[in-house]
Amino acid sequence: MKLAIKLSIIIPIGPEDDSWRALLRELEPLLSKAEIIFTSSEPISLPKEWNEDSLVKRMIAPLGRAKQMNTGATKATGEVLWFLHADSKFSASTLVAIDKLLQTSIEGIYFFDLSFFEGPLLMTLNRIGVWIRSRFLKLPFGDQGFIMTRQLFHHLGGFSETALYGEDHLLIWRAHQLGVPVKPIRALLLTSGRKYSDRGWFHTTQRHLRLTFQQGKVEWQRIQKEKKE
Repeated sequence: MKLAIKLSIIIPIGPEDDSWRALLRELEPLLSKAEIIFTSSEPISLPKEWNEDSLVKRMIAPLGRAKQMNTGATKATGEVLWFLHADSKFSASTLVAIDKLLQTSIEGIYFFDLSFFEGPLLMTLNRIGVWIRSRFLKLPFGDQGFIMTRQLFHHLGGFSETALYGEDHLLIWRAHQLGVPVKPIRALLLTSGRKYSDRGWFHTTQRHLRLTFQQGKVEWQRIQKEKKE
């Protein structure tokens, strides 16, 4: 009798993005434990040993991270979904935290604390900012590795495919609107800070703050209006 799959890991891959190849090494301990779904707009080639594993899937989805993650979630068979960015890396605590979480009742959206494995020295400030934003404001972003049940994900309506940016941000606002708890896992997930080097730390940080504030302001006003109606 085939055992039910507990965890489905969904990894969207953007055009000309090869960072996911480094992620393969991080995922190897989970090959026999979880369903791993890569979604991309064009076919990708996996190592031979991965192609032979029935729990590894490759799916073609339209361009756009939201569409790719929604496609993966629609096809996932696991009870729990883990949305993982292709440029993620695991800390020593990541897999331990996943194992512990899967032994509990998954209620709400869970996220990791974030650190950066490359980028300018000023990324330390970004790490502190992420910790404050996600822990105190309860507004984590997608690079913090959202985990939730498949049932909850569909209840939230998935990621917005019409938003020009911030589909992860909007999902969290939707969760707050519906009273869904947003919880830290208290373990580290690492992500690349390369774009801060390529585009400039100040310009990139300022742009992210501005867009987050603009989108968050609209969502907060909308929720307040609905409360009054």
